[in-house]
Amino acid sequence: MKIVGITSSPRKSGNTQRLVEHILTGAQEAGAKTELIRLCDFDIQPCTGCDVCKKDGECIIQDDMEEIYQKIKESDIVVFGSPIYWFRLSAQAYPFIDRIYGHFTPDFSCDMPKGKKIVVALTCGGEDIEDMNTTNDYLKKVFQYIGFVDAGFIWQNNCNKPDDLSNYPEKIMEAKQLGKSLVP
Repeated sequence: MKIVGITSSPRKSGNTQRLVEHILTGAQEAGAKTELIRLCDFDIQPCTGCDVCKKDGECIIQDDMEEIYQKIKESDIVVFGSPIYWFRLSAQAYPFIDRIYGHFTPDFSCDMPKGKKIVVALTCGGEDIEDMNTTNDYLKKVFQYIGFVDAGFIWQNNCNKPDDLSNYPEKIMEAKQLGKSLVP
C-alpha cells in the first residue's frame, strides 16, 4: 500500500506538515509505504483555461504538476493537508487543484483510477469545527469528482506559531491512529 501526503503550507515543518507526517508515521508503522509532497517545493503554474488539454489530451504547461499527478495515480491513498487562512485553503493549494482539470477528457471523465481514498488534514488559528467542515467538504467534493472516496478528516485549531501542534499530544496520537487505520 502506498500513501502520499500532500501539504500546501508555505511553512516547511510547520503545523500542517507535521500533522500530515504524523498520519504518515502511523501508516508506516502499520506497513504502508509513504511519501510526503510539499507543494511549495514544486513549480506548479496556474491553469490558463486554454483548453488545449481537451483537444490534445495533455496540458501545455511544462512544470512539475505531471510529476505530482503521477505520484497520486500510483498511490492508494492521498492525505491532503492545508493550513486555513481567512476561512479557506492556502494560496498554494489552488494552482494544484485547478491543474487537475488538465486530466479531464472532453466529456469530463477523469483518467485517475477510481476508488482511491482521500484524508483531509487541516490546521488553523482560531477557527472552529464549522469553519473546518466547510473546507473539508470542499476538498472531499474535489477529490470525489475525480473518483476518490472519503477516508477521514482531522483538524487542529490554535496553531498560529510553527510548532503549536506539539501542544496537542492527543491530536498527534489521533493522527498516528488515523494513519494506522488506513492500512488493512
